[in-house]
Amino acid sequence: MDLSELLREINAVAQTGGTARHCEALARQIYSFADMVGWSTGPIDPHGRLLERLALLQGDLELRHAQTQDTAIAVLHDSLTDLGRAIARHDDDLDPDAGRDDDVDDL
Repeated sequence: MDLSELLREINAVAQTGGTARHCEALARQIYSFADMVGWSTGPIDPHGRLLERLALLQGDLELRHAQTQDTAIAVLHDSLTDLGRAIARHDDDLDPDAGRDDDVDDL
């Protein structure tokens, strides 16, 4: 399953729900992608579009969780958080200006 397919599956779960087993399988797949982030030799999301998509999915999952109180939905949500953090950290590590404190230059 590629990332686009995975995100479509997560969107379907956010819209219609899913079994605990299915949500847990999707979360494992997300963690597999998060583990591979460091293998990328270049930025993964230089324009922030993927992180925006992850945030939208998380919002939809939050709504589904509020309706169902399904803990598997919460696990899926948290796995997206971890993937987003891994991508942001990776891309920041590759950008020499990312996270740079301009006030330090004034010292």
